[in-house]
Amino acid sequence: MKPIDWIVLRNRLGAQQMHNKRRMGKALETLAKRIGFRVAPGFGERVVFRELFPQGLTLMDLHDTGSESLSMSNVAARQEVRALLAALRLPGVATGPAKGAAAGRPDRVSA
Repeated sequence: MKPIDWIVLRNRLGAQQMHNKRRMGKALETLAKRIGFRVAPGFGERVVFRELFPQGLTLMDLHDTGSESLSMSNVAARQEVRALLAALRLPGVATGPAKGAAAGRPDRVSA
């Protein structure tokens, strides 16, 4: 049986470069080498996540909210989702520019 591929990510990171944030990142990298897990990029603290959550929605549902255009923060959040998908290395999931992602649909990844 193959060992479990553990992935650790930090969530709701602030945009500021704080001393503690750097120290935690280094500590995770050290622990990852010692214990044997992978560190994936996490999600930043973004208004779009806080706005969608009470409605039971995610960034993948943004197109269903009637929003016609994406703000720079929404584009950055979408890129964070793509980076996480790439780090997960899921079988059958291409993480390059997808047809749906180009149209503002990060949930549409090509297989």
